[in-house]
Amino acid sequence: MSSLQVDVLAYEAPCERCSFPLWWVFGLLPSYRPRGEEFTTTDFPGAVDMARRVLAAPDGDTADIAAQLHDRPAWQRGRSFNPNRCGACGHHADWHVFDGILNRACHGGWIHAAVGRVPVLEWRAVRGRGQGIYWPYC
Repeated sequence: MSSLQVDVLAYEAPCERCSFPLWWVFGLLPSYRPRGEEFTTTDFPGAVDMARRVLAAPDGDTADIAAQLHDRPAWQRGRSFNPNRCGACGHHADWHVFDGILNRACHGGWIHAAVGRVPVLEWRAVRGRGQGIYWPYC
């Protein structure tokens, strides 16, 4: 099975409730010469799971960040979803906060939180959902 190396992107900002500094996981991007349209936000279930697995890899030190990622509730539909939860107080901000984080990250200050390999077929399945966001820093 062929695989692809993917970067998990994050942005550091405080929790809106307790001000604890968080790494907000917001996206995935292929590591090797990506095109902007390959950027995938983590507000889709497949992308959340993929980011969690890369962050929780045994050779990394980001397992605590992986544990803070929530799956989309079964009743919630559509694009708007924030997978991040505060590790200190447990606050789960709404999608408006996540949207603001994504906008700020797009203008700089984002972090390569982790890198890992994912199956190409799984990446294509996540990418096949027509997410329509272009990452400007490829």
